[in-house]
Amino acid sequence: MDFDNRDKSIRQLGFEFAGGSTDGLALWREQRRAEERRLGMELGLPIGSFCEVVLTSGIQLRGDLVLDEPDLFHYATRKHAFLRIGSVSFSISEIADCVRLE
Repeated sequence: MDFDNRDKSIRQLGFEFAGGSTDGLALWREQRRAEERRLGMELGLPIGSFCEVVLTSGIQLRGDLVLDEPDLFHYATRKHAFLRIGSVSFSISEIADCVRLE
C-alpha cells in the first residue's frame, strides 16, 4: 500500500470551501434571513416576527409571519405576496391589520 497516496486522499476530504470562517449552511441561512428582512421592509410587513394579523374576512391570526413560498429564492412583490401564520396562508391583499407583538 502506498501511504503517500493514502495521505493525499485523506487531505482532499478536508477541503474548507467557506474559508474556515463558518459553515456554508449557516451562511446560507443568514443570507436568507437578511433577504426576508429586506423583502419585509419593501412590503411594509414584519416578516419573520411574532405578529397578530387581522384579515379582511375578520379572521384573527397570531404567530410568526412568514413568506408562503416553497422556492429557495424570494420573488414576492407587494401585489403578489403570499404569507402564512401557522397553517393559514393568505395574500397580502387580504390583510386588514398587522401588528408586531415582539
